Amino acid sequence: MGIQDPKVIGAAIVLTGESMLEELHLLPGITGNQTNYEILVKAGQLAFAESYKHVYLVSIAFGAVSIAAACLLGDISKYMDDHVAVVIE
Repeated sequence: MGIQDPKVIGAAIVLTGESMLEELHLLPGITGNQTNYEILVKAGQLAFAESYKHVYLVSIAFGAVSIAAACLLGDISKYMDDHVAVVIE
């Protein structure tokens, strides 16, 4: 694509991340070039899909730790009554 300016690259990343794809047409190097626009949109979609894997795996790890903590929790039945810590009126 020949885009070397870090500000233009940063703007493209921000616009793609915010799903403001029509504004990508206004960036230098993409203006009037439908092929570059489509390549940039596809690259943004690929980046999102690849990064989502890591978020998914981390959520599984946090879920496993939460389940383990819940299993190791002692008896809390003495706290399960009608007591209210703060009354909001």
